[in-house]
Amino acid sequence: MKRKTKFGIAFASLAVGVLALSGCTSSFCSTTDKAHMLAAFDNGVTKFYNADDTSKPTEGCYELKLDGVSNIWFSYSFAYNNGGLTKTMETAQKNNVYYLANDCEYWANLDLVIVENAIKESKRTISSVDEMSALLTDYGYLRFSSTTEDNKLWDNWSSYTYQAETNYHKYSNDGMYGMEYDVSKLPTSDFIKIYKATMEGAINNYRGCITTNTGKYGYFGWDTLKTPVEIEAKSYQYGWSKGFFEGLLVYPIGALIDVMCNAFIGLGNGLYGTNGWAQLLTIVLVTLIVRVFMFAVSFKSTLNNAKMTELQPQLAKIQAKYPNANTNQSEKARMADEMNKLYKKNHINPFSSLLVMIVQFPIFICVWGALIGSAWLSTGQFLGMNFTDSISSILFNGSNWANGSAWTALVLFILMSGAQVVSMLLPQWMQKRKQKKVAKLGKNPAQTQQNRTMKIVTYVMMIMIIFMGFTLASAMGVYWFIGALISILQTLVTQAIISHQSKEKR
Repeated sequence: MKRKTKFGIAFASLAVGVLALSGCTSSFCSTTDKAHMLAAFDNGVTKFYNADDTSKPTEGCYELKLDGVSNIWFSYSFAYNNGGLTKTMETAQKNNVYYLANDCEYWANLDLVIVENAIKESKRTISSVDEMSALLTDYGYLRFSSTTEDNKLWDNWSSYTYQAETNYHKYSNDGMYGMEYDVSKLPTSDFIKIYKATMEGAINNYRGCITTNTGKYGYFGWDTLKTPVEIEAKSYQYGWSKGFFEGLLVYPIGALIDVMCNAFIGLGNGLYGTNGWAQLLTIVLVTLIVRVFMFAVSFKSTLNNAKMTELQPQLAKIQAKYPNANTNQSEKARMADEMNKLYKKNHINPFSSLLVMIVQFPIFICVWGALIGSAWLSTGQFLGMNFTDSISSILFNGSNWANGSAWTALVLFILMSGAQVVSMLLPQWMQKRKQKKVAKLGKNPAQTQQNRTMKIVTYVMMIMIIFMGFTLASAMGVYWFIGALISILQTLVTQAIISHQSKEKR
């Protein structure tokens, strides 16, 4: 096979691996979680004032007429919105539907419908502007959520918008807003489609919903107007409902992250752990726990690899006896027989590393799913860097260089990449040093081809990890950096033990 073909296959494997990884675990975000996220991207167009508040607008401000509410006035403006409608109108204008839905009064009516339903839902008695504003903030998610058995996003939208349109007709005809009802100012179906697509596009990449305690997590909203939102607690049974590996490993690891972050929450006096130290320490400890488990699983394989490195002089001698093994099947069979006898004599299974990889890959996928799915890791920022943001997205955002988060991400990427290169090439470097003893025996074409194949595999895996560390959540960068340091230490210790045992045998 030509070298170009090999590299083509290698990079194709890299791309397939990344794509497969990105869809291997299910999102733990519930419909209610997503509704809360959407509410952060559209917080309405309405502000409330006390009747005697001198700061309320002199024009465009109206008394709120709802049961159980008195002496509260409201005004409305697109300027009050957190961006959802603004972004939608920008997109709609490009698609020539902007002018059909530029009516703030309709959206103000939708806010009032939310408040009216929130009062019924919460059974509150509203006596202050703060309480009224809190209703719109705390219950704004209702328009996006569901009260049906289907439990699908936007299920409530139809009934809420129907109420808003009914109120629009009523209040406009009654002259409440000093105008007559104009159907052309209601949002069209095309505008609503753009609105829904814009809003869903804003939350599609968020997966940080694994938590054992209901609370406010993450950062949601357009541009700098970001705020945490309420995320529901998830149970072990909920994890199993998402899939086999989600219940077996993703949720338990995510729950462990949650418990640890809660335990370390006060580190650095960060409010709710927002300084990121609790999250960083949690990732380090989770990596250690996972790697200890993986070491227990792969110890025999690691020992085999170390023994094989020690046997390189003997293997080279066997290979030198059969210089034509690459083309002569008889020589190839005799060489393989002698090598197998050597492996058997030293209790080595050359295929054990393959079996270990089969076990390690799903564990790695589940760790990745837990790290990006953790609600706590989506909350803290370490030196400005959010652990659920990818290193690439941080570096390619110009504003991040000013606030320092891009420098943090860059240092992490350099450290992670360097550690990965050393950890993956260290065994080859040590093996090459040992093979110097048998360099005079000449080259064996079969072994040369095998070494080339192993190098290609190693380089592809190394490039894959570095590439994924660049494109996936920065939490994975920390995980791979700590894991690489552990691998380096593990390689050095294992080689030292094997070398000591070899000296004792002599």
